[in-house]
Amino acid sequence: MIELVRTIEPRLIQRLVQLETEAFGAGGMNEWHLVPLIRHGRVYVIRENHEVVGAVQYMLDWDFPQRAYMVGVSISREVRGRGLGTKLLRESILALAQDHIEQVELTVDPDNAAAIAVYEKKLGFQAVELRLDEYGSGENRLVMHLPVAAFPVRPEKK
Repeated sequence: MIELVRTIEPRLIQRLVQLETEAFGAGGMNEWHLVPLIRHGRVYVIRENHEVVGAVQYMLDWDFPQRAYMVGVSISREVRGRGLGTKLLRESILALAQDHIEQVELTVDPDNAAAIAVYEKKLGFQAVELRLDEYGSGENRLVMHLPVAAFPVRPEKK
């Protein structure tokens, strides 16, 4: 079960920063990014044994308010490979659909084949653009879209 984060709790913020640093190093979000996203965007977490083991953050696109942009997703190293990240993404996208979101957009490192496979094969995202030097020289990003209306409601069977 995922949870929408609605309150600013220092311990939770600290854990989210820890997950972000583990996943993205210096490029991860800190409390200065997470607090506004909690207040003005959507931040969902997934827990295991009461411990937050993953998080995903979304913000709205001002030019297309029915589109949510996935700012980031991070899963604790200890639980990777068990499907919790896919579950977090699936359930958070279904929650966004309840908020009348029609499309989800994300960017991913085009060399991150594992993430791209999850986005395409398990969630239905489609690559729509390659942005060269998006975060600086050599930091390319693959843009992917998911039309929420086409999103599979039921989890895939293994």
